[in-house]
Order: sequence, then structure tokens, then C-alpha cells
Amino acid sequence: MSKPLINNTYLMPVYCKALEIFKISRAMAVHFTQDKHVVEMGFSASTKDRYAGDLVTESLQLAPGVASVATAKNQESRLERIRNIRKASRSLKLLCKNLEFSGVRESEFLALLKKEIQIFDKMIADWIQQIRKA
Repeated sequence: MSKPLINNTYLMPVYCKALEIFKISRAMAVHFTQDKHVVEMGFSASTKDRYAGDLVTESLQLAPGVASVATAKNQESRLERIRNIRKASRSLKLLCKNLEFSGVRESEFLALLKKEIQIFDKMIADWIQQIRKA
């Protein structure tokens, strides 16, 4: 008898990449905001702090989104959930640009995150192809 799909989700490369993006986003936000809590970032007068908080919030949606796609009962539901993941990914890219324009000097962090998001997007595209074939 095979294991439930949810157990296999945690081993999927796309899920692991989503977690990695969250960890990078959180580390960047902590660094950019001098260790503020995410709630504090959202209420800060600094646009840089608010963008950093939004970065954490958006990146937090990726891994649960992947898990929800993997456990969806039908293809229509999977594709709708993938659209939500892609929307979060686009939002992350925009937030990276906003952080650059808000005066973040640590551009190597942003470049790393953008690269990881690009890899994630490619993984999602490949996954969509597999889902459509199934």
C-alpha cells in the first residue's frame, strides 16, 4: 500500500524550494529591518520595513500552496491553486524591486532571492506540465 500523498509532498523539490524561499525572505527581512517582528514591519513608517514584512508574508504562502496543489482532488482545483502560487511569486518579484528602489543596499541578497524565485517558477511550470499530462 502506498503512503498518502501528503507525506510525499514534503519530499518534493518544489516544496523544498518554497521553504528555502521563505527562509531567505525571513532572513532578509530580519536583516533589513534590524530584527523587527513581522507585525512591527507592517506598521512601520518605513516603506522598506513594510516591503520586507510583505516579502515574508507572501513567501509564507508558497509551501502551503504547493501542499494544497499536491493534495487537491481534481485537476481544475490544482490549476486554480497553482494560479495562486504564481500570483504570490509575481508579488515576491515586485517586492524585490520595491525593496531595491526603497534604498536597500544589500543587493546581493535581493539577487539571490530573485534567482531562487526564478528557479521556483521554472519548477512550477514543469509541475504544471506533469499535472496536465496526468
